[in-house]
Amino acid sequence: MTTAAYAAMSAGAPLEPYSIERRSLRPHDVCIDIAYSGICHSDIHQAREEWFTSLFPMVPGHEIAGVVCDVGSDVTKFSVGDRVGVGQSGKQQHTCGTSDSRAGGQPHHGNPSSGRAAQAACRRSECSLT
Repeated sequence: MTTAAYAAMSAGAPLEPYSIERRSLRPHDVCIDIAYSGICHSDIHQAREEWFTSLFPMVPGHEIAGVVCDVGSDVTKFSVGDRVGVGQSGKQQHTCGTSDSRAGGQPHHGNPSSGRAAQAACRRSECSLT
């Protein structure tokens, strides 16, 4: 799924419009049409490359609110049209290992991925989704 986002193209660069490719919906996933995305200090430090070597372009963000626009075949707790939020997902994300995004574009299962300053995201329904 091609999704509109905002990305830093290099360390310290301002965010600019960018397109990213999200993975396809899986059986336990919920697709969220993102209305709001939180950008916190950790996103800023990573976009400035102040903590470690970052991957660019970088789509920051790890807290979102929006509306469910699609659900996987095994999802029972959420339905299309539900308002949902995904909070700070650091530990949950690492332990469940199913999200398509990590703040700062850091590798997840060996692949670079994008944060949530974007239009849509797929998220496993069991992982920090309320």
